[in-house]
Formats: sequence, C-alpha cells, structure tokens
Amino acid sequence: MNSILLVGQTPPPYHGQAIAMQQLFDHRWEGLKIQYLRMEYSQREAEVGRFRIKKIFHLFSLIIRSWFILIKNRPCCLYYPPASPNRIPVIRDVVFLLLVRPLAKHTIFHYHAGGLPAYVESLSFPLRFLSKIAFSNATLGIEISESQMNEDVFFPVEKRICISNGLDVLDVEKRSNEEEGGRKRILFIAGLRASKGVMDIIGTADKMRQLGVDFVFDVAGAWQEENTRREFKTELKRLDLNDHIILHGRVTGEEKWDLYRRAYAFFFPSFYESENFPLVLIEAMAFGLPIVATHWRGMPELVVEGETGRLCDVQSCEQFSSALNELINDEGQHEKMAFLARARYEKKYTKFAFISAMTKAFESITDETKAQTDA
Repeated sequence: MNSILLVGQTPPPYHGQAIAMQQLFDHRWEGLKIQYLRMEYSQREAEVGRFRIKKIFHLFSLIIRSWFILIKNRPCCLYYPPASPNRIPVIRDVVFLLLVRPLAKHTIFHYHAGGLPAYVESLSFPLRFLSKIAFSNATLGIEISESQMNEDVFFPVEKRICISNGLDVLDVEKRSNEEEGGRKRILFIAGLRASKGVMDIIGTADKMRQLGVDFVFDVAGAWQEENTRREFKTELKRLDLNDHIILHGRVTGEEKWDLYRRAYAFFFPSFYESENFPLVLIEAMAFGLPIVATHWRGMPELVVEGETGRLCDVQSCEQFSSALNELINDEGQHEKMAFLARARYEKKYTKFAFISAMTKAFESITDETKAQTDA
C-alpha cells in the first residue's frame, strides 16, 4: 500500500491551520496508509513566526524523522502545509523541503495562509531563488479559497484544486443571546493584533454608542502585539468603553462555545496579511450567527453579502457600526441571516465535506503512485 507522510502543526497553539491539521491527524483513513509527524515549533500564539534556538533543533529533528519514514515506506508521498508569508517561517520551510522533498515520490502542498507566492517574489536573491525551488513543481497544490485560485501569482504545480475548510461544531443549541435589559452581544474571536482589526472594535463601539445602540462586544483571544495591547487599553479608557467591551483572553473548549451561544452576531474586521479562509467564520455560521466582516481574501466566499451577513471595507468603522446597528434593529433581517448562515454551514463547511474532499485528493495521488510503480 502506498503511503503519505503528513507533516504539520496541531494545537497548541490554536489557529486555523493547526485545527484543520488536527482533523487530518485524528481521522481513520481506510484504504490509505498515513504516517504522521507533528510540528512543535510554537506552543503559544506569541511564539508563531519568531526565532528561537530550540526551533532549529526541532527543524533538524523533523528532517531526520521524515527521512526515516520516507525511506522505510517507499514509495511515499509528502503532504506539507507551507507557512505564512514571513521570513523566519519561509526560511524554515525552504530548509526542510530542500532536504526532504528529494526522498518523496510526490509532494502535496496545502496552502492555508494567503499571500505566500507574492511574498516570495518580493524576496532578494538567493532566498527568492531557493524558495522557488522548494515550493515549485509539486504534484498537487491545495488552496482553501477560490480567491487564491484566482491569484495571478502562484507556484508552478502539476495540478491545482480548491478544498474549503470544514469542521464539526457540536452542541450548538442557542441559549439567551441577550443580557438583562436586552443588550446584544457581539462576538469577536481571533489572535489580537492590529491587522485582525482589534482597534476597529474600539472605533465601531464608539460609533454604535453614539447611535444609541445597547450592545456589548465580547473580545476573545491572546494578545500578539504588545504595542497594540497598550494602544487598545489606552483608547478603551480614553473613550470610557469598558461597559461595552469585555476582554476574555484566550478561550478554548466549552468556554469558547458558550461565548458563541450567547452571541447575537459575529464581528470580524480582519485585514491580516496571512488571512485566507478563517475557521472562526465557519464556527459562527454553525451557531447561526449573522456575520459582519471585511472584503478580504476568502471571506466573501464564506459570508454572502445581504444573505448570511454584511461585508464592509477594511478599517471602515462607519460601515461596521451601520451594519451591526441594522442587525440589532431589524429582528426579521437577523432571523433570516441566522437561518441562512446555519444552512450554508451544513451544506458546505462540515468536517464530513472537508474530509471527503481530502480523501479524494489523497487517493488521486496514491493511485498515480501505484500506476507509476506498476509500470
């Protein structure tokens, strides 16, 4: 039986790529021989993309273990999710792939982060040259959004397909989404950094208060930028918004699901450099939450304008506050969007849909490997 070696990060830390990878690691692949190697470069969100000496040792440990698995299970294919477009992760990937790919029968790249090909084009020689060697000419390239399929800049690949992320969200029955007095809870969950739109929460809350809306933002996530944390706290105090914004820190498990159950709508004003197809939007749809988000990368594929939510320009607190105000003041629109959001999740973004598509992709590679071996 032909093998596939899956190499990737699983939680912790908690982010979209790690959660999607965990589903692949946990699945029982009937008819496929799957080997696993877990990346452990980072344990916390703040460590992602940062240099640490221990990461060098882990890199070479992964290389040696990959050599062993690929040689022992020949012919064996390599499945690898390239990192975000940042210098240190790119260098790490280039070293790993240049040393490991020659031993793999085929290579499958699964691009969770957006913008990597364009970033590589911006690098100077020799890193640009080495990166193109490392990332080019895979047998299969998997994009997670159609927006990336339509990008003009991408790495040469034999076949390129799109498989949307999906996940199961259990126990989604709704509890009260109001506080005493009818306050509407608006949920934001992400790593807290400027390009995730955290400062737009402040600006949007200030404008909504001026409109006379009775609301509270539940903001969940770990701070990833110290200067952004200080600026946020300063503006929160200056504008006296403590009654309208609650910081929960990083949440997981039942604590996270409870925030979803209590929410009235989901707010995601991201313009993050590596943003592509955020899993939190899939989670929000599973709970039947209308979404207010940005026209950014794959988000317009998830949020259907006027049907499951509203899409606004990046950093437009005026548009954000207007969209949220309309949802709060129009119960009929809210109920319609909530219903359509849940229906869209069930149709397109379940774990079953994701795993089924990945199974077909893996089988197409192993069938090709078998045909070449038999020949």
